[in-house]
Amino acid sequence: MAGRKSKYSLNENNINYKIWSVAVYIRLSQEDSDNGEEKQESNSITSQKTLLNEFIEEHDDLIIYDTYIDDGYTGTDFDRPGFQRLLEDMKRGNINCVLVKDLSRLGRNYIEVGNYIEQVFPLFNIRFIAINDNVDSFKNPTSINTILIPFKNLINDEYAKDTSIKIRSALNGRKKKRTICRSISRIWIYKRC
Repeated sequence: MAGRKSKYSLNENNINYKIWSVAVYIRLSQEDSDNGEEKQESNSITSQKTLLNEFIEEHDDLIIYDTYIDDGYTGTDFDRPGFQRLLEDMKRGNINCVLVKDLSRLGRNYIEVGNYIEQVFPLFNIRFIAINDNVDSFKNPTSINTILIPFKNLINDEYAKDTSIKIRSALNGRKKKRTICRSISRIWIYKRC
């Protein structure tokens, strides 16, 4: 048919191989950002983009459909605008591969990340690649089913909880420090009058 592009092409050896329509997914939580500096895009987002684009350039069977970015969104839930847009494109059949830097960029919720990797992506015939974790559900299907994946997801989940506790503790410390400073200044003003 004219105008339709085949999902399969011929490589140099005239062997059919699949062309993957890739959703490049990038996420960075507010806590991981560049010390709260106001920037158009954080350094980590830029470095993730570079890594993922270099990976795609090295693989002829991968073609970027779109890049989905959630800068400043927690990985503990999946109610993120970029990820929701990715899911919509997945449901429409626009993509058949999801590419991330590592499992923690997909998310930091142990149960939900496992659900997407083991249930949702296979249901939609989505190839999942996490570069730094050596996960590729198509080229190495056993990489998804190893005991390491749940452990890595569990560690990512615990990291998010630990970070949350540390942030709350720091905020409470600042709050107490301000209360003490205000009390001292009131005493000083009182004594002066």
